[in-house]
Amino acid sequence: MAINVITVSSNIGKDCEQRWTPAGKAVASFSLPVKQGYGEHEKTSWVICKMFGVKAEKLPEHLKKGTKVTVIGEFVMEEWTDQNGSKRSAPVIIVNQLDFGGNQAGGQKPQTQQAPARNGPPMDFDYDVPF
Repeated sequence: MAINVITVSSNIGKDCEQRWTPAGKAVASFSLPVKQGYGEHEKTSWVICKMFGVKAEKLPEHLKKGTKVTVIGEFVMEEWTDQNGSKRSAPVIIVNQLDFGGNQAGGQKPQTQQAPARNGPPMDFDYDVPF
C-alpha cells in the first residue's frame, strides 16, 4: 500500500482562477512555487493546486497573488494532448486541506509581544530534595 500525501507552504504565484465543469461543479486552481536545493543550486518548480466542489466556489475571492497558504493533498501528474497533438504533463496537487498562514499580500507584519517583566524578588530554590 502506498500513501500519497504532499504538503506545500508558499505564496501564491497568481490570482486563483475558477471554472465550472459541464456538470456544474466548481474547480478552483492556483499555482505555488516549490524550491529545491539551496544557494547557487536552488531551483524553483511550479505546481498547480486544484480544489473541487463547494469549497472551490468561494475560494477565488480569498486567494490572490502573494497570499501565503499551506496545502495538503494528493500529488498527481496530469497528462493531456495539446492543440498541436503533443503530449503534455504537469504536476498537480488535488487539495484536501488549505490553511491560510503568514503575511497576506499587502498585509501588515504581525507584531511581536514581549513577556511582561517580573518585578518581584527572585525565587529561593535553595532547599533540599525531599527524599
